[in-house]
Parts: sequence; C-alpha cells; structure tokens
Amino acid sequence: PIAAVLGWLFNLIFLNYLFRKILPAQAPAVAAAAGKYASGKILNTDRLAAAFTDPQKLAAVRPLIESHIDVFLKEKLKEKMPAIAMFIGEKTIDMMKKSLMEEIDQLLPDLLGSYAGSLGDKLDLEQILVRKINELPEGKLEALLHQHLKKEKKMFQLAGALSGFIIGLVLLLLVLGAG
Repeated sequence: PIAAVLGWLFNLIFLNYLFRKILPAQAPAVAAAAGKYASGKILNTDRLAAAFTDPQKLAAVRPLIESHIDVFLKEKLKEKMPAIAMFIGEKTIDMMKKSLMEEIDQLLPDLLGSYAGSLGDKLDLEQILVRKINELPEGKLEALLHQHLKKEKKMFQLAGALSGFIIGLVLLLLVLGAG
C-alpha cells in the first residue's frame, strides 16, 4: 500500500510539473508546429484555389448570381438609371443578362483562384497560433489542459498507484522468499 501511495504521489507531482512548467514553456513551439501543419495540410492554398475554381462548385453558385443580376436589371436599374431603363425592353435585358453571365463565368474562376492563392500570403497560421498562445493569460493554458485532460490525468495517477502497488507486492514477495 505504501508503494501504491508513493506511485500515485509521484505521478501527481510529475503531472503538476508537466502542466505548470513543461507544457506552458513548450506551448509556442507546439503552436508553431501546429501552424505549419495547418498551413501545409489543412489550409493548403493550392487545394483551396482548386476547390474554389471547381466547375461543379461554381455551377452551384451560378443561380444565385443569376438571380441577383435579374433583380438588378429588372428592378434596380429603373431606380438607379431611369433614363436608360426607359429605352430597354425584355429582349435587351435578357441579352444583357446573358452577356453579364458569360463575363462572370470567365472572371469568377480567375478571381476566386487568385483570392485563394493570396490567402496563404495574408494568413500566416503559424504566426497567428504562436501569437494567440503567447497572449493567453498566465495559468489559462494550465486550466485548459486540466479541463480537457481530466480523465487522462486520473488514469495516469491510477497507473502510478497500480504500478507502485505491483512493485511493492513484488518486493514484498522477494523479501519474504529470501528470508
């Protein structure tokens, strides 16, 4: 029983040292590694650009764009440019809509691809994560670790108690067997 208590106590002391000293000191390095991983794997600008310019995905937003152009040409044009609206009819509106949609179909993939490609330059995830970790108030990281690793912490302490008990039992058997 004494060895079990010592094993549990040792693991408790180790965990507190780990949570208070080691992990907070390593947080910026972990954040940098997570940022590199995120920018390379999760927010890969090449994949993002490919997703933005995927013809199927663009076709999904086409009806929304088309409906906005319809509203503009049939309703808002009369409000914004009444002089021009007086001289155009339904056929002209349909031709204008068709021409605008053709231009948008050509422009949108390039525009979205360019925007997605420049996101990587604008968003340095590694630096953002490091900055956010460094901005955490003292003790907040420890509190977050305790909150999210409660179960694991208890299991580690129980493992220390169990291993201490087993070691104590083995030593007792060795002493009894030698005597």
